[in-house]
Amino acid sequence: MDNQAPNQVMPAIVAYVLSHRLPCAALILVMMMAAVWLPVLLQGLPPFMILLIATLGLGLHILTPALVALITFGGGMMFGIHVAAIAAVGVTALAGFSVIPGLMAFVAYGLIPVAAAVVMMRENGVKRSAQLLALLLGALVFIGLIITAMVQDMGLRELIGQTLAPMFDEVLQQMPATEVEARQMLEQARQTMISVLPGLIALGLWFAWWGDALLARNIAQRYGFYRGDVSGLLDLNLGKAMAYVFLGTLLLTNLGAGDLSYFAANAAILSGGLLATQGVAVVHSLMKAKGLNLSIGLMYLMLLMWSVMIVPFVIVGLLDIWFDYRRNIPAVGG
Repeated sequence: MDNQAPNQVMPAIVAYVLSHRLPCAALILVMMMAAVWLPVLLQGLPPFMILLIATLGLGLHILTPALVALITFGGGMMFGIHVAAIAAVGVTALAGFSVIPGLMAFVAYGLIPVAAAVVMMRENGVKRSAQLLALLLGALVFIGLIITAMVQDMGLRELIGQTLAPMFDEVLQQMPATEVEARQMLEQARQTMISVLPGLIALGLWFAWWGDALLARNIAQRYGFYRGDVSGLLDLNLGKAMAYVFLGTLLLTNLGAGDLSYFAANAAILSGGLLATQGVAVVHSLMKAKGLNLSIGLMYLMLLMWSVMIVPFVIVGLLDIWFDYRRNIPAVGG
């Protein structure tokens, strides 16, 4: 960072922390563990305050990859890896010198955000970082589940079912036996959740990690130490490879069986989520070009409130890969 010429003067304490390994690692460790230590330190407060603080801690935790990406933008790949490694050692120490938590922290909160930041600085970096993060986070989730299932000698669906069982069983115990229809609906909800949970976890991580990388890019641009792809989000085009992955996983879902079909269905959820993001960019661009700013807000509100609304955007994103709906409208920025 010291070699860059910033557009704005970064506060001295911030510049110091972000340009030295130990302070960087300490800050990463604090943010990563905030969801755990903040509520514990303030147990005596009223419940609503504890909930508020727990939410703040979770927010800091989710922003950890943004900090790692920001450090990588300023200091480079090896600097980012060194800082992440030091933070992982801290996680290992806090976990009673258990290697697995430290290794998981190093991979998920260190290597993956560093890789996304490095790729984002290259040509077509916004698209390539989105694709890379989907691949890495998807692999992290599915490989982790496969290893856990193998250790416990069970299938993937069975593992997810056992993980969710306590939550649903508690609700069933409180529900009167005469509520047959309600019990059936709850069982359907259980089976649906079992079917889609791995894909939803991977997609949720992708949204968080990619959003963090983009946030870090914006901050780095503001202070003048970002050198890389500056294309807007509304120009996002994931390419034909992503379309083929989505269509291929849908085909495997219907033709495969057992864990193969289960894996393919959840991979389709992840790749479909990326295509939906492109579809949202297409619709946002068209609405913005026509001056329909209120409709843009309503679109995002409906997506937040009604999850099934994602399906049309998946279709739009898929078709846009071949038909490029944005080619005839003025550039609108991100």
